[in-house]
Amino acid sequence: MPDFFTGMANLLDGTFLQAGALWALSSIPGFPPIIQTVHILGIAVVMGSIVLLNLRILGLVLPSQSVTEMTSRVMPWLWWALASNFISGAFFVFGRPNRYFNNPVFAWKLGLLLPAIALALYFCLMHRKYAGYWEEPGRKWMARGIALLSLGLWILVVFAGRWIAYLEYLQYPLWTIEVFDAGPQQSWLVALENSSLSQIIAATNWFPLLETIHVVAITLVLGSILWVDLRLLGFATRRYPITLLSRELLPWTWGAFTVATVTGLGMFITRAASHMVNPAFQWKLFLLALAGLNMALFHGKVYRQLGEWNNAPRPPGKVRFFGASSLAIWSGVMLAGRWIGHIV
Repeated sequence: MPDFFTGMANLLDGTFLQAGALWALSSIPGFPPIIQTVHILGIAVVMGSIVLLNLRILGLVLPSQSVTEMTSRVMPWLWWALASNFISGAFFVFGRPNRYFNNPVFAWKLGLLLPAIALALYFCLMHRKYAGYWEEPGRKWMARGIALLSLGLWILVVFAGRWIAYLEYLQYPLWTIEVFDAGPQQSWLVALENSSLSQIIAATNWFPLLETIHVVAITLVLGSILWVDLRLLGFATRRYPITLLSRELLPWTWGAFTVATVTGLGMFITRAASHMVNPAFQWKLFLLALAGLNMALFHGKVYRQLGEWNNAPRPPGKVRFFGASSLAIWSGVMLAGRWIGHIV
């Protein structure tokens, strides 16, 4: 590791910052999974702001919205999300500085994050220079190049963030193993754990890769749902009809949800029996079912009167209720997901 990172670790080690972070992480009930959830929710806002903006510039999502107007609207969300993630991440970095500053993956994350922020800042400053800067014919290809580079950087930042805990998988990469035959199993869940596919995932780089893709996918699910729910609450994108937002975002939501489901199942089978008796996993399944029920009730009861509030800047109370419920339930899904690993 570079001397700068080693020096930072030594500088923070034993300070009041480390003492305060360790006290919070060890003394406040449930604090580690809660602050991890706040961090992941911040990533979801990043997905719903700069990532969707990049996809819009590339012509892949939200064709009804102009780049200029969308930039003005989503960039403040990005800066707030980054501030939140700096604070939430600082608890773990300050608490265990040697674990992070002596980890090359953490250095890679910073090396990716800083240019990603710089690109976003440059794009925002040029946008503020005068309206329509990036939509002028002579700058569209430059904007697309920046968007493509920015999109890659933000995705890699999330990947690096998840792989910090999996450094040994990078140092000793393993993609295949010789599976063993456990013979007949009394429980189908145990049999699933001992299956060839489960063994390969659990013992090789496939597990951290699946978990990383799962995090990217589920944060994109929440980031896209955030747009619709905030519109239902009357807090954002009020100039756009709700049907238009849903039509343009839901394909991305369902696509990301499908990826999250497949990768989640891949991780589940590695500990199927223990997961099924884990209260946090049971809560996650319950909340996912509740999210589906909330959506079904919304479309079955409220959506029928769409003509009355589709274009309203502030929809009726019953519509706002479903928007708030959706945000709360999905936040609960994220929290339950983080709790799974903290319950043995």
